[in-house]
Amino acid sequence: MDSNVRISNTLFKMICGGKIDTRENATLYSCDSRSIRRDMTTIHRIIKTTDHLKFHHDTKSDIYYLTHNDFLPFEEILAIMKVLIGSRAFGKTELNKISGSLAEFVSSEHQEEINNMMTSLKTGGYLPVNQDNDLIDRVKKFQDIIQNKKAISFNYRDSNPAGHSHKTRIGLPLSLYFSGNYFYVIMYRLNSEKMENFDDGITYVYRLDRFQSITVKRKSFEVPREKFEDEESIRNKSYRLNSGSAISYEFNYRGYYPAALDQLPNSKIKRTESGKIFKNPDGSVVISGNMFFNGAKMWVLSQGNLVTVKSPQTLIAAVKKELQETLDGY
Repeated sequence: MDSNVRISNTLFKMICGGKIDTRENATLYSCDSRSIRRDMTTIHRIIKTTDHLKFHHDTKSDIYYLTHNDFLPFEEILAIMKVLIGSRAFGKTELNKISGSLAEFVSSEHQEEINNMMTSLKTGGYLPVNQDNDLIDRVKKFQDIIQNKKAISFNYRDSNPAGHSHKTRIGLPLSLYFSGNYFYVIMYRLNSEKMENFDDGITYVYRLDRFQSITVKRKSFEVPREKFEDEESIRNKSYRLNSGSAISYEFNYRGYYPAALDQLPNSKIKRTESGKIFKNPDGSVVISGNMFFNGAKMWVLSQGNLVTVKSPQTLIAAVKKELQETLDGY
């Protein structure tokens, strides 16, 4: 066999994690041990020109092998893993699969740290919000649908306390994004069960894991420009819930206002003409912005007596009704 072919085959095996025994390789390629050692000298010279691979020779066993440094900074991989674990979005099987894929980009030493971290989670320290392990497949499927601008018919399990609707809907997925613990699909949904009246639809946000059946339609349609919503516009109006009408709000807030501004997308605090923060007589600040109605109500109720809604009146009425019903339960 040509020595270049032999060297290429040996190098490929080493890059894939294989170990080269000098005597075994000599037998495999019908040559003597000196030829294999010359091959290794060549391979060592090649490896020295790279930043990510290290060449090793165990002189006692006469075995050659490679290890690799981090292809991506370990601290970045670690940060990504911490975010994935904290999100609790993926089932244990999928999280282990993602962990294994990311571990391939760091050194053997750092792989052990990631593996130890995943092993400790198997004792019950990781509790996913969704026990299914098909999110990656769902993400890929919807991304392909969005990329190819395909319409779909679908059934969806909603959160209606009276039970979800089994009605088949037709819509055009526009975007896919992640927030909190879940993946979401922005969808322009037709009001008709048929492919008609394309201007008479509404943009909804659906949780990816709640789709029960999906059929890609042969025909598609265009979303009216005035009804198009993208990920950025949805995120800028969302707190936890992406439902209800978009409202403009104004709150009096008596808590630590920077934390409130962090939670409320694109919110702002009222200031005086000189630029100082305006404060009411009770020390509260005024926070305003735009968001979806149900998310705004959820946030207000989560803050207890730290917040008072100034507007809109519909939100004031909804909060008072919710609080009264809560009191009536005691």
